[in-house]
Amino acid sequence: MLIACGAVALLALWSALNFYGATAEATGPGADIYKVGDQVARFQDLMAALPATGVIGFVSDAPAGQTLGAALFSSAQYTLAPRLVAYWPTKPPAEWVIGDFSKPLDMVQFGAERGLTLVKDFGNGAVLYRRRSL
Repeated sequence: MLIACGAVALLALWSALNFYGATAEATGPGADIYKVGDQVARFQDLMAALPATGVIGFVSDAPAGQTLGAALFSSAQYTLAPRLVAYWPTKPPAEWVIGDFSKPLDMVQFGAERGLTLVKDFGNGAVLYRRRSL
């Protein structure tokens, strides 16, 4: 009985060490490949320009159905809380819309095609739009 308990304890210890070794690389510095942790600093000035609560629209050059698009949207939701971030166009239409872009493009034209006016480019792909009045 004592030998069986010792064997179980050794197997449990071996399993824990094996699990740690297998997950150490996945949780290291390269784990955040979409830079979700950097969004707070990236959106800091943009957040100051937004109302403290309410619905904020979201647009991006990355399609929502792809991993990058989903990561950008989810990290914007997390970073901008307690504001509710929803894909543009929202119903009812949100006054403010953030743009989160993964590559350089004509942000003025991008917004104009969606009925938005560029308010400010905060750099690094983060922009603020305002819905055009109807």
